[in-house]
Amino acid sequence: MKRINRLISLLMALCLTFPMFAGCDSETVSSPSPQGGGSAKPADASAVNQAGTDGEEAETEPDYSWFEMPEETGKLVVYTDGSMGSSVMSPAVQIFKEHYPEIEVDFKVMGDAEFETLIRTEIPAGRGPDLLIFTTSDIPDPYKTMRTGLFVDLNPYFASDEEIDLGDFLSPVMDEGVMNGKRFLVPLNYEVPILKMARSSLEEVGVTEEEIKTCDGFYEAAARFHELYPAATLYIDNFYGVGPENGDIQNVFSAFGLRLIDFEADRVSVEEELLKRCADLVKLYYKPDYNPDSQAIIEASDRLYSVGWALHNKYCLFDGVFTGLSTCMQTAWRLKAMDDELVLIAQTNRQNGVTAELVMNAAIPVGAANKASAWKLLKILLSDDIQAGHDERRYGLPYFWVGYPVRRASLEAFLAPEAEGGDKAFVKWFMEVVQSPTDAMMFPQIHRKYLKEEILPYVRGTRSWPDAYKRFFNTVELYKDE
Repeated sequence: MKRINRLISLLMALCLTFPMFAGCDSETVSSPSPQGGGSAKPADASAVNQAGTDGEEAETEPDYSWFEMPEETGKLVVYTDGSMGSSVMSPAVQIFKEHYPEIEVDFKVMGDAEFETLIRTEIPAGRGPDLLIFTTSDIPDPYKTMRTGLFVDLNPYFASDEEIDLGDFLSPVMDEGVMNGKRFLVPLNYEVPILKMARSSLEEVGVTEEEIKTCDGFYEAAARFHELYPAATLYIDNFYGVGPENGDIQNVFSAFGLRLIDFEADRVSVEEELLKRCADLVKLYYKPDYNPDSQAIIEASDRLYSVGWALHNKYCLFDGVFTGLSTCMQTAWRLKAMDDELVLIAQTNRQNGVTAELVMNAAIPVGAANKASAWKLLKILLSDDIQAGHDERRYGLPYFWVGYPVRRASLEAFLAPEAEGGDKAFVKWFMEVVQSPTDAMMFPQIHRKYLKEEILPYVRGTRSWPDAYKRFFNTVELYKDE
C-alpha cells in the first residue's frame, strides 16, 4: 500500500542522513548490544510559563477562558479509508458507541481513492465528516492545509477539558500539528528513523561509532563501503523493481529532519550545501544498470529473516526499512549466529536531536456540524484503549499498523507482544530510543515529487548541480506562494 511504501522509500533515508553531513553530529544509538542514546527536547509549543533565557520573563499562558465547548447535536459523522485508517477508527467508534449510546453515528469505510477525493473536495467546501483521520499521503500537503485554516484550533479544547492533559503525550511530536500558535492537527502515532548495520561493516570501513555520529563520518563510512563493495546498495533493496536512488533521496531527507518549506517563516528552508551533500551520496551509489535481481536471494516473503544475512554479507550497508522491535531483535539474532553484531543508529538532525515522522493525524474541520461529538471521539483515539490496543482479529497486532503511540504511557503495552521473550535490556533501550524525538515532521507527497523530479536528474548525470538546484528552488518557491 502506498502508505507502507512510503516508509520504505530509500531516498528519503539518505536526504535525512545528510543533515549529519552539514557538520552536525548524528547520534549513534546502541543497546547494551547495539548501542545508543537519545535526548529530550527542552522546549515545545505545548509548554507554557517556560522560563525565559538571558533574564527574559517567562511566557504567559494563553487565556482560553472565553472558550465554551460546542453544543451537543446527538450526531457524529465519520469517514475513513479502508486500510490503516479503518484499523484504528473502527475500534474507536465501537468504544464511542458504548460510551455514548444516545449519539447517532454515521461511520463509513471507503476505498482509498474515494476517501482522497472526498477530503480534497468536501472539506474545503465546508462539508464532509466531523473528524478526519489521515496519513501524510492522504492530503497533498498538510502544512498548506493548516495554513489555509480549514481545521479547528484545538488548543482551547485541550485547555478546557480536564479529562485530557497534553503533558501525557510526546510534546515534540504533538507540536508538529501547531502552526502560528494554533493546534490544527493532532498526531496519533509516529515513526523514528533507525538504521540497522552489521558491526563487521562498521569495523571494515574503519569508522568508529563516535565518528559515524558526525555528518562527515557518515559520508566517509558510506564512501569507503562503496569502494570495498561497489555492487552493494546503500540501503537494502526495496523489491519494487526501481533504482535504489528513488528511495535513497527521500529516506535521507526525512530521517534527518530536512524540510522543503518553513510555512511559518514563509520561505524555502532547505540549505543548498546540505542538500547537495545528500545528493552526492545518492549519486555515489547510483547504478544506471541496476538489476533488482542482484538481491534476489533476499526473498520478500522471508525478508524479515534475511536482513541480518544481507547486512553481514555486504549486500548493503544499512537497512532502514523494518525498524520495529521484533525485526530488530530478529536481525540481532541472525547476526549473532554469524559471529557478527547488530549496530543501531538513530539518525539525528542538525541540532543533534532525533526527528520523528508523523504517520497518522486527526483534525476537526471548521465546517464540521458535530464538533462536540468529534472531540469525544478524538479523546478516545488518544486514550490508552486505542494507543496501546491490539486487534485480536489480526492476530493481536496493534491497531496502529506502523509507528508508535503518542501517549507516553502506552508504549510498553503497545510493544508487549513483540517484547515477550526478548532481552529485557534491549527492549528497555529500544523504548528509550523510540521516545527520544526532539522534533517531528511530515513529508508530504508533493514535496517528495519535487525532490525526485528536480534533484534525481543530477544524481543520474543528466543535469548539472547549479541547474538542478535552481530548478528545484524555483519550483518549491512557486509552490509555496500558490
